[in-house]
Amino acid sequence: MTHSIRIAVYLIGALLWGADPRLARAADYEFYHENVMGTSLELRVRAGDETAARWAEDRVLREVDRQSAIFSGYDAASEFSRWQAAVQEPRRVSTELFEVLRASDRWRSASGGAFDPRVEALTRLWSGCAGQDRLPSTAELTAARSLMGRPAWRLDPGLRTVERLSDCPLSLNGIAKGFIVERACDLALDPGRGVQGVMLNIGGDLRVRGEIDGLIGIAAPWSDSESSEPMAIIAVKDRSVATSGNSQRGFRINGRWYSHILDPRSGRPVEPIASATVIAERSVDADAFAKVCNVLDPEESLRIARSFPNLDCLIVARDGRTARSDGWHRYERPRPALLAFGGTGGVGSPAPGSAPPATEAPSGGDVPKGAPSWNKEFELVVNFEINRPEAEAGRYRRPYVAVWIEDKDGNSVRTLALWVSMGGAGPFQWLPDLKRWYTSDVERKRRDKKDLFFTISRPTRPPGRYKVIWDGKDDHDKVLPGGEYTVFIEAAREHGTYQSIRKQVILSDQPFTEELKGNVEIRSASIEYRRKGAAK
Repeated sequence: MTHSIRIAVYLIGALLWGADPRLARAADYEFYHENVMGTSLELRVRAGDETAARWAEDRVLREVDRQSAIFSGYDAASEFSRWQAAVQEPRRVSTELFEVLRASDRWRSASGGAFDPRVEALTRLWSGCAGQDRLPSTAELTAARSLMGRPAWRLDPGLRTVERLSDCPLSLNGIAKGFIVERACDLALDPGRGVQGVMLNIGGDLRVRGEIDGLIGIAAPWSDSESSEPMAIIAVKDRSVATSGNSQRGFRINGRWYSHILDPRSGRPVEPIASATVIAERSVDADAFAKVCNVLDPEESLRIARSFPNLDCLIVARDGRTARSDGWHRYERPRPALLAFGGTGGVGSPAPGSAPPATEAPSGGDVPKGAPSWNKEFELVVNFEINRPEAEAGRYRRPYVAVWIEDKDGNSVRTLALWVSMGGAGPFQWLPDLKRWYTSDVERKRRDKKDLFFTISRPTRPPGRYKVIWDGKDDHDKVLPGGEYTVFIEAAREHGTYQSIRKQVILSDQPFTEELKGNVEIRSASIEYRRKGAAK
């Protein structure tokens, strides 16, 4: 993978598997896909061999496709869409749709209306007004809330029928993804086939099942990029994690950014809360409660968390203050002293039999005497979008990607992102495909494979679109001088092409933005040198 070093996170597997020789041979395999349920999918499988791991991958993808055909609000042919469009009379529905509708009722009641699928009426209103660069009028908000006033449906558990009771548009986006993630993991976990553990991350909604555990980084809402330091790290096993917030999606109206999370009670975007992360036994609860925690006051959310067993949350206010449920401390872990690869770049553990890391000072570690120091008020942002292969109509595998910085002498000083395959002989089987990055620093080739395992829980973002931020430090966390640097974006696709983008920049005290020419693998890219806090 995967994400940058700091925001990301070690996924360190269990070392002892017991007496079963098949378990002793188990290894971790990683798979990455874009454009899955409108976002990205990352899958880690602990299996006896690659065949078993790829079987699990296939099971996950097939189940996601099947469930999406039930719940999608964007596909007119989905069961949910067809039920919405049908005559308002009791209709028998699938067990999956019935269960999610029942869970929606439970969370609407438990949250006092803070969670409500009828909020789709407000979403459509705010989206339309944002397209016109104006706020909704009082009359429009009143009309939308009036439409939400009638009950949405009536359930009959005995007959498994649902009767639609109003014309208010509905959306299950706030709860269905968690349900799908959990079901996909349940089907993929099969010790009889050699699949011992599964960790699935779809757009920041995670599920961990079986003999696999790991550390998960929680993205900070004020710095949600692939290379930012996580605000917290948690360790979970057989649990679900979901993060919801406004860092990735929203409405820009008259130059102001508004959250896409709307309060069903007021009809307006939420403001006091920036993000919330929830840990739960069931993914459907983690998904729904994460939205609730963005709408309610923290004290109300903490009260709800105390009323459910094994439900915990971390809530972050816009001013940076945090609130934690009583049991959150059971999962939180200290940050590793040095995280490796792909972000801030600490030195990882050397591979068995390799020489220890060099002890001499890294290039550019201390600002040379007389050299201009990095302007700490600025940061360099690299945005890029991965291209969809022409032959792929739906989801597609993510290519191997490296994003890094070189100084004026051609020395690599900071790796911002490194995504490679973990399956089979990977990652070292694939690193040479990233040609310049691979040859730019011999020390990287000695690092242990496990240091490349990362995942992050964050609000859902669009598929294929990524952002990394450079804070002026090198791979050893030392501040560099300002001046001349080169930004590199390198991409290679298995059984595909190799592409690279490079741009020389001068970093001082003058902000700038520049679009970069895309290619076969990287559809578009841009760089922005800006003052910190300049984003939305």
